[in-house]
Amino acid sequence: MSHADAAGGGSPSPDSGSSRPRPLEGRSIAVFGSSEPQAGTPEYEDARRLGQLLAEAGARVVNGGYGGVMEATSRGARERGGRALGVTGSFFEGRSPNAYLSDVRPSADLFERTRLLIEFSDAFIILPGKSGTIAELAALWALDRAGLLGERPVILCGPAWPGLIEAIARAGALEPAQRRISRLCRTVEESVESLVRTGQNRGRGQEWDRT
Repeated sequence: MSHADAAGGGSPSPDSGSSRPRPLEGRSIAVFGSSEPQAGTPEYEDARRLGQLLAEAGARVVNGGYGGVMEATSRGARERGGRALGVTGSFFEGRSPNAYLSDVRPSADLFERTRLLIEFSDAFIILPGKSGTIAELAALWALDRAGLLGERPVILCGPAWPGLIEAIARAGALEPAQRRISRLCRTVEESVESLVRTGQNRGRGQEWDRT
């Protein structure tokens, strides 16, 4: 039984078995972003729509397993009959995995959590967030600089990113190569379209579920 089934949430929509094209079939896409947005806010609903779009394209969602963007993308994926893996950690006191996850993978500490989120994913969509989200982006840049990211796409979604990336680059803290791999998209729809165009023949992450 999945986590969502046990919690009573995340039922697929009636059209989840439709015969639409599924260009990201079998891919696992990590979504990073803020843990703060609540249901009904624009930030939450954008992330929920992102989960829906990824599931409709055949992708599995990977996220940090808790609230905000993590809950919203899990919810959206499950609403379209998809799967959502949450990488959680008991070191987050007082937090419980969100009710929409189909799969949960515990981690021992924050470093392992970040590593697993990256290792299990074939591409990355990064929504606006705070220090944790920026740390995850910086980890992707560091891996790319070391030649270890494996050409996996990195998509920065939302209006907050262009100015931040420009400021980091002006400060000399961002190499041109890492700036080039950081594709800027305005909307979640544009982000998924970009992933469909570029993500099918790029590097692969490790399998988190072979079933």
